[in-house]
Amino acid sequence: MKHLLLLLTISLTLFAQNPKSFAALGDVIYDDAETFEKLKTLPSMQAFSGAIDKYIADAKQTKKLGFLVDAKDKSIDAKTYLAELRKLSVEHDTIMEKSTKHFEEALSDEDGETINAMIIYGVIETDDYKKQLINYYEEFNEDQNLSSLNAFYLKHLSTLVKDKSTTLSEAQREKLENEANIKRMRAKNEAKDAAFTKSVQDEKTKEKKKVLDTQKKELGIK
Repeated sequence: MKHLLLLLTISLTLFAQNPKSFAALGDVIYDDAETFEKLKTLPSMQAFSGAIDKYIADAKQTKKLGFLVDAKDKSIDAKTYLAELRKLSVEHDTIMEKSTKHFEEALSDEDGETINAMIIYGVIETDDYKKQLINYYEEFNEDQNLSSLNAFYLKHLSTLVKDKSTTLSEAQREKLENEANIKRMRAKNEAKDAAFTKSVQDEKTKEKKKVLDTQKKELGIK
């Protein structure tokens, strides 16, 4: 019964949180597994889908070990768990390097789908490619709908408007202000959509919790 309780506790927490043991290393590994799962759907990442599948499977198994370590289960020791985390860290860094390479290729290949997705998923820091992304947005946004860069480009426009040292005519400055206002409205609408999506996801989470609570009750576990 004690072993059953331990397994149920692990299953209940597995997707709600990460193991506390070696969290500084583990959190990055586990949190990015979901991001890599999304990256795998991109045509530009298909050649690397096998490595991503392996990473996700390894992360799930290692996460279970982490919860056992947290519970001080004698079937696994902390050193073994840490060794598995370090192996995953190498896999993680390799996937990140590949993703960065494909992002840079996407800029050259005018692959808006990859650019959009990698920024939305948080794989790429826009400030690391500031000049390239501003130029890319100005040239391709109307054709490729680069929604992931709206806020980034809005910030750029606002900076230009406020920077008095920038050589702009009144007409140019007015145009920038109008563009900034339009993009601000779009960003506001997108934020509302995101809030609605989150509320739906929260409701689904509540429903899942109800199911788990019912299962616990049926097993006679409080």
